[in-house]
Amino acid sequence: MNYTGGWMRGARRTAAALAVVLGACTDGGGGSGEKTAAPRGGGAEPKLGGTVVVAEAGDVQQPLPLLFTGAPDGDLMDMMYMGLTAQAWENGRLVYQTSDDSPMAIAWLHEYTGPDSTAIRFRMRSALRWSDGKPITARDVVWTYRTLADPRAASPHSDVTKQLDSVRAENDSTVVFHFKRHYPEMLFDAGTGIMPEHVYASTPPERLASHPVLGRLETMVVSGPWKVGARQAGRQTTLVHNPHFPEEFRPRLDRIVLRVVPDPGTRVTELRNGTVDVGRGITFERVRELRGQAPNLRWEREDDRYWEFVAYNQRKVAAFRDARVRRALGMAVNVPGIVQTLAMGEFATPATGPYPPIFRDLYDPAVRPLAYDTAGARALLDSAGWRDADGDGIREKDGRPLRFTLLTNTGNQRRQDVSTILQQQWKAVGADMRIQMLELGALNQRMLVDHDFEAVLTSWGVSLTPDVSAMWTSGGAYNLTGYSSAETDSLIARAAAQARPEGANPLWRSVAARIVQDQPYTSLYYYDPVTGVNNRVQGTHVTSFGAYARSWEWWVRDAPGRGAKADSSEGGSR
Repeated sequence: MNYTGGWMRGARRTAAALAVVLGACTDGGGGSGEKTAAPRGGGAEPKLGGTVVVAEAGDVQQPLPLLFTGAPDGDLMDMMYMGLTAQAWENGRLVYQTSDDSPMAIAWLHEYTGPDSTAIRFRMRSALRWSDGKPITARDVVWTYRTLADPRAASPHSDVTKQLDSVRAENDSTVVFHFKRHYPEMLFDAGTGIMPEHVYASTPPERLASHPVLGRLETMVVSGPWKVGARQAGRQTTLVHNPHFPEEFRPRLDRIVLRVVPDPGTRVTELRNGTVDVGRGITFERVRELRGQAPNLRWEREDDRYWEFVAYNQRKVAAFRDARVRRALGMAVNVPGIVQTLAMGEFATPATGPYPPIFRDLYDPAVRPLAYDTAGARALLDSAGWRDADGDGIREKDGRPLRFTLLTNTGNQRRQDVSTILQQQWKAVGADMRIQMLELGALNQRMLVDHDFEAVLTSWGVSLTPDVSAMWTSGGAYNLTGYSSAETDSLIARAAAQARPEGANPLWRSVAARIVQDQPYTSLYYYDPVTGVNNRVQGTHVTSFGAYARSWEWWVRDAPGRGAKADSSEGGSR
């Protein structure tokens, strides 16, 4: 089955993006050339017009390809920006598509050139236009990559330029990427979502994050099938057609409304009563409950992409700099018990490290999850000098208690439940953990930007390229914890230096093994997020690339016809 690419997905080796927070090149508009995955439609003739309302846990912040960090931003960005290529997932590997395969690809041809194939020439579709009617040209590509590489822009996705020598426009429809060497991810690194030079070039790179467009998203100039038509910050964002997107791929719907519904219970209620048509992040318990009670709903899952964990910030907590402490905390967690207690077995499996089973060449089923062993955890903490000298149940060392605060996000019942279980299990070995719940945007800021946390429960929506350098090198853009290992850095450098996957993959497996050994995270489980969809909505492609894949193909059975008058309460006619 082909799975088509979305935001973690393109500029984004980095993005590994947290599923709650991130989810880390636009491969496309909520997806691209998926050829074999069958959409929901039952063979019925698609209709035009109407609105679909989607309940999201968090609000959009800054959906620009150079700046995005959160899942709402990444999803919206994928629906609005095109890259030179699109991506698809075939037989456990990422493949790259031109415009012959996907309307979300700007280039109709790419060819390797130069000494040792260290350059890629892209031939761009000359008829493409931005949503303001101006042509999309090679100059936009050059500006995007020059700004992406500029340290003043402080882009969290700048790692895709590390091996880039230059980007040169041969003419308005031809652009050449010159790399320092040949390596497997060259096309991936050339896949970042392209931004319009004429809109942003007059803004100094250091001021992009405060560009006026971010305060008025409806003025954003985009290339994909959707643009922001109206916005009520903190409440909802209404997407309408980009009038200059190729006519043959113009969305079937008139509008998609992204409504902010932080409470998971409310998302389910609104989904059941039809106030919303699509509900993201439905708890596994409610999915099982509603299967027999809500025949008007179906449940679609994003397979094998998400890795939930606890990250220990070594910058903030001295105890976490000791690998024995991190390993002991991991050993104190009964992951199989959590999966069973929260009845997650259908949707989750205990995790071993950064590569979930979707990576056929990298996932090693012989590697076992860290064993639950409270006696061993206590012994490790003893050996590290953490002992309960005063008998209050909390270990101390040098007069400091083993105490820390765990952050996670509101709007996610699973994480709230897991936080409580972790608190109890760590207390059993003498660690005092406090829980702090934050709104999604606030958590993003503290975790990804300020690094102002002690421990965090979250997840990566794992990038579909094997290069994990942004997460695990010393000083990597998404190194949440301050983890630093000369051996890991060396392994990553050797893996990244390989010209072919056959040479790189064994080294990436060694990187994963080293991460498991050092335990900068306590791995919990790989899981499949579930999206609830009202059966009135057809043409959906919820896959490993997210819920918005090929959103231009969505349609509704009761469509009123193209251009029906909007209903202000829902953002559109339903």
